[in-house]
Order: sequence, then C-alpha cells, then structure tokens
Amino acid sequence: MTESDSARERDVAATAILREFQDDWEAGLRPNLEDYAKRAPEDVRREVLAELINADLRRRRSLGENPSPTDYIQRFPADQPTISAAFSAIDDTIVTEGSKREPDLGSTEVDIAVGEMLGKYEIRSVLGIGGMGIVFGAYDSVIRREVAIKLLSSKHSTNENALSRLLQEAQTAGAMHHPNIVGIYDVLEVEGAYYVVMEKVPGDDLSEVLKKSTRGFLDWKLATRIAMDCCDALTAAHSQGLIHRDIKPQNIMLTVESTVKLLDFGLAKSDQDSEKALTQHGTILGTPDFMSPEQCSAGEINPLSDIYSLGATYFDLLTGHPPFTESGTQLQVMFAHCNQPVPSVVEKHPEVPAGCDRIIQRAMAKRPEDRYQSAAELRKDLAALLSEEAPPPVAAPEEPAAKPFPWKIAAGGAMVVAALAVLFALSGLFNDRSDDGLNTENGNVVAENANQNVPTFRGVTADTIHLGTTTAFNGPNEELGRNMVIGMKSYFDSVNDAGGVHGRRIELTVLDDRYDPDKSLENMKQLFEDRKVFAVIGNVGTPTANVTSVFASQNGHLFFSPLTGASLLREDPPDRYIFNYRASYQDETAALVKYFVETLRIPPEQIAVFAQNDAFGDDGFAGVARAVKGYGIDVDQLLRVGYDRNRFNIDEAVSTIVDDKNEIRAIVMVSTYKVAARFVKRVKAAKPDMVFGAVSFVGSRAIAEEFRENGPADGEGVIVTQVVPPFMSNATGVLEYRRLLQKYNPEYEPGFVSLEGFIAAKIFTEGLQLAGPDLTTETLIDALHRINKLDIGIGPLLSFSPSRHQASDRVWGTRLTKEGEFESFDLE
Repeated sequence: MTESDSARERDVAATAILREFQDDWEAGLRPNLEDYAKRAPEDVRREVLAELINADLRRRRSLGENPSPTDYIQRFPADQPTISAAFSAIDDTIVTEGSKREPDLGSTEVDIAVGEMLGKYEIRSVLGIGGMGIVFGAYDSVIRREVAIKLLSSKHSTNENALSRLLQEAQTAGAMHHPNIVGIYDVLEVEGAYYVVMEKVPGDDLSEVLKKSTRGFLDWKLATRIAMDCCDALTAAHSQGLIHRDIKPQNIMLTVESTVKLLDFGLAKSDQDSEKALTQHGTILGTPDFMSPEQCSAGEINPLSDIYSLGATYFDLLTGHPPFTESGTQLQVMFAHCNQPVPSVVEKHPEVPAGCDRIIQRAMAKRPEDRYQSAAELRKDLAALLSEEAPPPVAAPEEPAAKPFPWKIAAGGAMVVAALAVLFALSGLFNDRSDDGLNTENGNVVAENANQNVPTFRGVTADTIHLGTTTAFNGPNEELGRNMVIGMKSYFDSVNDAGGVHGRRIELTVLDDRYDPDKSLENMKQLFEDRKVFAVIGNVGTPTANVTSVFASQNGHLFFSPLTGASLLREDPPDRYIFNYRASYQDETAALVKYFVETLRIPPEQIAVFAQNDAFGDDGFAGVARAVKGYGIDVDQLLRVGYDRNRFNIDEAVSTIVDDKNEIRAIVMVSTYKVAARFVKRVKAAKPDMVFGAVSFVGSRAIAEEFRENGPADGEGVIVTQVVPPFMSNATGVLEYRRLLQKYNPEYEPGFVSLEGFIAAKIFTEGLQLAGPDLTTETLIDALHRINKLDIGIGPLLSFSPSRHQASDRVWGTRLTKEGEFESFDLE
C-alpha cells in the first residue's frame, strides 16, 4: 500500500468517526466522547479529538449547558492544547473564517450617533465594525484633524479581558512612533464606555486591496515591498518587547500615499511582563489562517510567531488566499499549520520568482528556531529579492529561478504564460540577421512570415497586440482607474471572442500608479521598455499625463484616449502621438459657467473654483477663467480654493467659501470624488443654497456612492458634466456597452467612466481595423487620421484628422437627486 493510500484510508476513518458522533447527537443520544476518541487513528488523534470536542461543545451549549475547558481537561489531561484549540475555534476570541463574515451592526450597541460630539471629537462616520466594537471616523475640533475612534462594544464593556485588550492596544501602540505603525492619540472613558482615539489612515486594508485587485492577488514586487514595510514595523515593536500576535492582511493598511501601516495591537503581548500579559500559555488568540504553530497549539509565543504570520500574509498577497485555506474547518487549518508542509507559491503562480517561495518556506518553518530570527533578517532577504539578488536559499533549487513575468490582464481573462517572455527575449537575437527572413526598421523587427509568434513590431506578434495602461488602481481615485479598465476590457473581450483584429487578440497590461506622477512615469518606462507594449490607452489623470504624455511623445509611442480633459494634451496643431476621445476641461467648465450665468442667473463674479493644487486643478481653473472672461470678469477676480493631491486638507477651502464677505453662490469643482463629497457636505452645512458643479473626472458613480454612504441629501443638486451620454439611455452604442459589460464583467454596475473606457476601446479597435495587418505605430496613426464622422451610436459623430486629435467636444449634463441617483438634464 502506498503512502497516499494509507493517508486516504486514515482520512476516511476519521471522517466516519466524526459523522457517527454527529449522528448519535442527532438521534437524541449522548455519545461517549472517550470511546470515540479511542477509535481515532493515532497519527490524526489530536485533530479528531479537537473536532469531537468542538462538536460536543456546540451540542451541549445548544442544550443550555456551559461546559468549561476544565471539564474536558479532567477527561483528557494530556490534551490541554488540543482542548484550547477546540474552544478557541468556537469562541469569540477568534475572528471566524479569517474575517470573511460580514460584521453585524445590530450586535454592537452604541450610545453615540454620527453628528454628535464626544468631548472635542465630532463623530462623522462609521468606518467599521468588528468583534471588539465599532470604529468611527471623527474630527478633532481643537487640533483640527481627522481621527479614528474605536469604541469597545457594550457586550464587552464588562468583560475585563476585552477591556484590558483595548487599553493594552493604546498603551503598546501609543508608546511607539513609527511611520509603519498606526499612531494612538488618546484614551477616553465616557459614562463607563471606553474609546481609543487613533490616527485615521485613508486607504484600504490588504484584504480589501486583494478583493479589489482584478487578478485577486498582488504583483510580487508590490507584495514584497509591503512585506518589507511590515518588517520595519515589527522590528520597532519587537525592539520594545512587544509581539503583535495577529499579523494578517486585515491588520495591514495601504494608505493613499502607498504607505504601509500596521494596526490593531489589541492582541499584542509584552514579552517583558509575562504575569501581566493579556494572554497566557494555554490560551489561543489570533486568526487561524495566519497563526503560527505555537499559537495553534496554545504554546509559548515570541517574536518569531509574528515572523511566521507575516510569512503566511506574504503567501496570501502573492496567491490571493492563505496557505492552508483549503484544509477545511478552522481546526483543520490550525492543525495544518502544525503538521502540513507549506504549499509552494510557484507551483500555482509560475510567474512569481522562486526566491519568494524560499523566503516563505523559511519564515513559516514549523520550529521557531528554523525561521528567520528577526524581522530585520527577513527584510534583508526581501530586499535582496526585490533587487533581483537571490537570497541565500534554504535548499538549492534544481533549476535557477525564472525571471518574473509582468502582471498581465489578458482581455480574454487568461494569464500570459512566461514562455511568451522567453520568445520576446529570443526575438532580439535576430535583429541584425537579414538572412533569416527578417529585416529591421527603426529598431523594430518586421516579420515576413506571419505565422511565426515573434514580434512583427514592438508589442505585436502574429496573434497578439499587447497594450498597456498606467492608472489609479488603488487610492482615492481607484474607482476611476478600475472602471476605465473594465470598460476597455469589456469591448476588447468581445473583439477577442469574435476572432480579434486581423487574427490578433488584444491583451492589456495594467500597472497601478496610485495617481502619482513619479510612479506613472516609472510605469510608462516599464511598459514600453521592459514589457514591450504597442501603445498605452486609457491612462487616468492630468498630473500623471503631465509626465507620461511627454515620455510617449518624445519616444514616438502612441498615447490614446486618457481619462483627462487637460489642455496639455490638446496642442494646436496636435501632437502626432497623442489622441483624445473626450471633450476638454475647457469645454466642460465653459458649459458649467454658461449654465450658472445664463440659466441660473448667478452673476459671474459670484462663481468660485475648488480645485486640486496641481496641473489638473490649474487646467480646470484656467478653463473657468477663460469662460468668465467672456462675461467681463478678470482672472484676479476669480476666487480659487483647493487641497493637495491624494489628501483631504479642505478646512481652509471650506472656511474661505463660507465666509460671507466673499458672496459666493456657485462653485466649479475640479477635484476627485472623495474630496468633492466631503467639501460639498461641509459647505452645505453652512450654506445650504450653494450650487455645485464638477467636471467629469470627479467620477459620477463614485461621488454618488460617497453621498449615499454619508447622507444622499447632501448631494442633492450637485451637477457633474459628462463627456459620454447617459449610461442608462437606450442609444444604440450605450445598449451595446451595457450588454457587453453584463456579459464579461457582470459584477460591475454601468457607469460613465466605464462607458468612456468602452468608447475609447471601440475607437482604437476601429483604427486597428483600418491600419490592416501590417501594424506599426505610424500605420495606426495614419489609419486614425482616416476616421471621419464615425457613428458608434452615442450621439456625436467622431472624427480625427492630422489637425484634429480630439474626436468629440460634446458635453452632457447630469445632476444628483436626493436619493443619490443621477438624472440627465440639458446644460444649454
């Protein structure tokens, strides 16, 4: 009998024992726990006993009994850790199912509501709810800053252990001042309720980042950088004798500035004071998916337990799931941590460097002495991996680690295999060989044999066209980036299913720049120089376009239909390599100003601009300035207030606008959606009759959702100009968009931004068709110039020419209702 046969028989026997035990309870019997435990196969006895105790405990509690761990320890004196595991898997001390369960707001009793004051803190929102209580977003009215306030749930308020845990979080994290650890500012006790005031971190925890990722997991380089920052945080904590005990994606924040923040030291334990430590030997706290073996068995822990959990978290970031998530129940996951080998990351994700696997295997070694002996040591290997200097292997691999292949989002949904990267690399060997049927033209290889899967031009093979986009996939503008990509993919997917363009599929590589110009330029270089894309399409934002369009133009790369109306992309005559679908910000702001003055009868001198402090805001302000100049208002008479990119510093802007001496009645907003929503809410509180209009980049669906979450009435009447028709109209092109969005991306709701991405992809594909099979940048540009009065069923006819690189100048009007929905209206 083989080893696998033996294991299969053992598992069948264990399953039969557990099923029979459950059947006895179902039949009204009271099965003898000891008898069933004796029948368990020896090598899985602990696992079976824990499952039996867990089942027994649940049944007895359902009958109104409340057995304690001591009851079971007296019956199984040698199995205390196993009994602790069984209790912990059913008790509130473990976040069930790795926090996959949605929190129940009704189970968290609080006596404070949004809008009320808690001392000097104004409660403004609910940020989250967990087993320990509720977390509010608040505003410190004295220091004038946004904060988060954690309230201990009333069901825990008399629980000495839970209260100690909350206060210990404040004491331990509050004593540390580190850029990768969430700061603690204050502790309050109000009428018997305890609150911790902490740094408010704009961004998402890593579990949310993973959920929002198109692939479900992160690029290995991003995951490695995150793990390095976590190592820095742990080094600081461990140096003060603190052990976190609950490292997991949900306790790691990625801020809008791409900073990693470790939070929730509520489970932290001081290894300097074992008598006062919150949890002791024999008690389990943590999350099973990321627990170290010693935590799972209720053993002694030390800083190396955090190393193990960080290794498990790194695994999750690279794969999209924890290491032992397929093991079954929580107890089975815990036993897997103790007994099963760590799965290989590379087996399921061959694009990940083998070095990642080696690091995880060492960090997650069963015995603490076999792990990295400090967070600093782990960080050193992560840094070496990131710089492509392989760390010392735990065991020498049989083959050298493959160079990682780029993060690809294929328009058909499939990952591009690493072999394609090898073909790209090998193609360079033929650049100077004219006797192999290949010749060179401007450094690009042109194949005479269309059946060969080698590049015929950068980013073009016989069966594939590789496109790229650098966009905001995380941070304050992530909804814009994600929806733009989804709209493009929906159309490209349909093209691919129909056989592609001249037999070539369209694939899209997506890189996240978080709306940061420096990162976007780095991404552009990577897309064209390393990943060899043919062109970029649908980049998001003016500040990023300010550098990425220059790079494209200087290098002769096609820069097509970015999500921005910036004037810098609309030179006269136009840049040969830059094409826009949409109307400009000048078109949009002119439409808003005209509506304010001629329809609403607001004097032009009573119009102000709320704009981002960068090229995006400057461009929008210039558009308003040009528009009001037509009504006799000079630029120095136009009031401008603003905020900094990727921040929410709007206090000064709000106070200036609400100052009665300025007599402002209407505001043009050139901002992002989260900031716009907050600005509107606070200005309306002081001036409810203020009129607001925003350019399309604010993101209509995104701002609507912001208002729905925080009070839809605040958004009533807010105008957002659009550069696409209403997405729920029955125009022929819009019907096609909704049908293909539903077919290929049904989890996404229709919206203006994804419709813009869809239109951009459709126009680009029309150009590809006109260019023919001999595709180069220059042949495509010449083909785009031949697009004249193209009717794709959206209203305006679309045209390009050598002197016109903006296909449409049409602006539509939409307005928010009190229900938080958009209605269309005529801006004329």
